[in-house]
Amino acid sequence: MPKSESPIAGRLEAVRKQMAKMSVDVMIVRSTDRFLNEYVPTDESARVWVSGFTGSMGEVVLTKDRAYLAVDGRYWLQAEQETSPDLFEVVKVPMGRGLDQAVAELLTGLAAKAKNGKLRIGFEPDRVTPSTLELFQSSTPTACTWKPLFPSPVEVARGAARPAPREPGIRLVDERRVGATVEEKLRTLQSALAASGLDALLVQRLDDIAYLSNLRGDELSYQSTFKAIALATGDRLFIALDPAKVPQAVRAARDAILFMPEAELWTLIGKKSKRRNIGYDRRGNTEQGRMAIEATGATAVAITSPVGAMKAVKNDAELKVMREAFGRADRVVHGAITWLCQKVAAKERVTEYDFAEHVEQSFRASGATGLSFKVISAAGKNGAIIHYSDPSRRRVIREGELMLLDTGAYYDEGYATDLTRTFLVGGRSTKATAEQKRYYTLVLKGAIGGMSAIVPAGASGVALDALVRAPLWAAGLDYAHGTGHGVGINVHEFPPRVAPAGASTLQAGYVFSIEPGVYVPSFGGIRIENLCTLEPTAKDGAFLKVVPLTFCPLDRRLIDAKLLTAEEKRWLLAYAKGFKTRNA
Repeated sequence: MPKSESPIAGRLEAVRKQMAKMSVDVMIVRSTDRFLNEYVPTDESARVWVSGFTGSMGEVVLTKDRAYLAVDGRYWLQAEQETSPDLFEVVKVPMGRGLDQAVAELLTGLAAKAKNGKLRIGFEPDRVTPSTLELFQSSTPTACTWKPLFPSPVEVARGAARPAPREPGIRLVDERRVGATVEEKLRTLQSALAASGLDALLVQRLDDIAYLSNLRGDELSYQSTFKAIALATGDRLFIALDPAKVPQAVRAARDAILFMPEAELWTLIGKKSKRRNIGYDRRGNTEQGRMAIEATGATAVAITSPVGAMKAVKNDAELKVMREAFGRADRVVHGAITWLCQKVAAKERVTEYDFAEHVEQSFRASGATGLSFKVISAAGKNGAIIHYSDPSRRRVIREGELMLLDTGAYYDEGYATDLTRTFLVGGRSTKATAEQKRYYTLVLKGAIGGMSAIVPAGASGVALDALVRAPLWAAGLDYAHGTGHGVGINVHEFPPRVAPAGASTLQAGYVFSIEPGVYVPSFGGIRIENLCTLEPTAKDGAFLKVVPLTFCPLDRRLIDAKLLTAEEKRWLLAYAKGFKTRNA
């Protein structure tokens, strides 16, 4: 049926009826959930339900007669494919401008058209951070009124039906394998809390809770975390969730953790509220969390959470287990590429879906506990869709075309892997076209530039981003996404951020991706992604060098050696030895 006649049209009508009952002119629908997750299961996502857009990031703004979907460059094509122009206007957010900023500008434009600049704007306090809400409010005229709606018009329109929740499956992590006990992490945290005059810290990001607790879970798809909120002090970690779901072995092994229902956590905060200062992060907690602290009588103090910085710098033990996980992922991806090329060369029919299924099964066979994101299996022109996600993926993969595989998984310690390889489908005798080789080699030159970079201590991600883009810029090419993101318990972790607006300072011990690409709708897409870390070049630490951590082989059939410098050729030879050394 036409998209305008799909269930989405009826859902929009139902939401607008609820908006009228709740007396709001505009409703903001976030892509996240109350845990500030990036990957919200499709059947739980309010934004997916109301728009039909299934990408991980995208913000919806609804008015009485119009609907807007703001997406970044990764999802421009997908958003157009999954929504109807009769129902939604896709706001294509350019690189360097965040989705929140785009929504703020959209709200400003709507207010300018309203009578006397007056708009009644509804928002979900459990799905917006205080910093984002402040951005929205400061961008609109003072005549606008803001209404926290809980439940929101979308949730009311959806009704009570929900999928049965997955059991948390909380498990222990060997603390020797991650280099620090819960008690040691809390002592480090206490120093930062004391410096800010705080008694405790509200923690809502699930990867922060998993990090502090040295626990992992499989309750959520594409994560190694579990649903909870927490309060951290200098010697105890209070985790709010259903205590019945916590195995006795977990309780016995974690003396510094007290598990309790969520209502009891707020009661606990309120017992000594008159003399308690509770820290919250304006970018890492929800507005509802801030309001809940104040409702207990405690003082809510805005700080930058120390946990993010603690978590981002990996210790030696963490780097060791991450290298092991990345090595296993390298072998899975290399094996999957070999499998596909052999199948297609033998004239067997393999679809994008078949290949994605094979990759997932290969990860499971290698001991993975789950995927870190949905397998991106994009053949030919589909590679131009940066985060390609065709639900059917029944397209048959053909010999001689390019295949883009972006995939990752979790192993026992719960650190994400993330790797992208673009390769030529077919046997060794399959020849690449000149166009395929040119695009691939230009992307490769960018990847080499990043993975061989040396930057001064204190440099930001902007500097490294420019080094990676330089070979593509010189050829008149660019890509509409960041060059890299941090990787840890979540596949996207910040800091660091390697991007045109990546202001965070690069530090030794960060683990992050370098993933340049080229995306041409009439041709397809090429992306090469590797995970790296930073190490000092000398004892004084004045400069940092980028060190690759992933070594899955590159497709030599796609390399045009004439476009490479002598130094780049030497680097490639050394890089190729990395995979052989790991698998000797």
